[in-house]
Amino acid sequence: MKCRLAFLSTLTAFSVAAFAQSSSVSTATTTTNENRTSLSDLTANKKFEENNDITDAKIKADAGSLSRYSLKFNLSYYGPTLGELDAKDQPNPDGGVGTYDTSLGGSLGGRLRLDRQTTISFGTGLKIIHPLHGAERTDLNNPYASYDLTTKLGGVQMRNSWGVSYITIPNYTAVGEYGGLSYDLSLNYDLGASGFAISFDSSVGYYLYKREYIASDKKASRSSLSFYPGLKYNFTDKLNVNTSTSISYLNLRSTSNELQMINRTVSQRLGLGYAYTRDVYVAPYLNMYPDHLAWDTTTINISTSFSVL
Repeated sequence: MKCRLAFLSTLTAFSVAAFAQSSSVSTATTTTNENRTSLSDLTANKKFEENNDITDAKIKADAGSLSRYSLKFNLSYYGPTLGELDAKDQPNPDGGVGTYDTSLGGSLGGRLRLDRQTTISFGTGLKIIHPLHGAERTDLNNPYASYDLTTKLGGVQMRNSWGVSYITIPNYTAVGEYGGLSYDLSLNYDLGASGFAISFDSSVGYYLYKREYIASDKKASRSSLSFYPGLKYNFTDKLNVNTSTSISYLNLRSTSNELQMINRTVSQRLGLGYAYTRDVYVAPYLNMYPDHLAWDTTTINISTSFSVL
């Protein structure tokens, strides 16, 4: 009898241990599968729902692909004047520090979509100097990071973009600049069912320098403020004609007053906009100076915005 009880006790203990081990293995397997599922969900290039509050073709293209991960491109051609189609440089009526070569430039990088309204982007600038004159130099420059929010407030569609960049373009590093902070705002308000819309873009920039100002830096700026009020007529959801005025101000490093702004020469754009697809927007335009209207101060340009994936 004692032998039988001892055997039953041993068998019971073994069964309990085996069950506990089985439960532990099952729990570990379930946890591993859950972790794999979570990792799969995180890395999958899912598609977010369309933000139906945004109908403006340009703002929609600038907001980027609906995929979680995508490639982002903003490329522009800054061409010659109508009066001299083989000109190598564009006008610089203010004589300011900058790049005024005819060029193919813009930015390229990657975008992470957090939800249907917000994205984070990382990338670098791209510039091909004098592309129609042998492409004298090709630069990857000014690596950047940005955070974008696209939404609608009342009847106003808007895109907000906060950015930071590391400056590498020689024209700017020559005066000691090494970094920049920026905020860009794009607004669009449709005027009922008329096809007309009012646009208003603005940009604020603050520039970082590694040394004090010296006389040879000339018109290097500490900060900038620009406004672009405009009017647009939408023939269709894809095609529009538009015009906008550029009103810009600079705070020069040559002055000790950080709030003293000087105005730059006002310029005017007249162009077309075409949304080839939701993620591809192409906009050829003429840029001119109303106070100095002439063939040799009116330039031919094309801007594009598109996403891949």
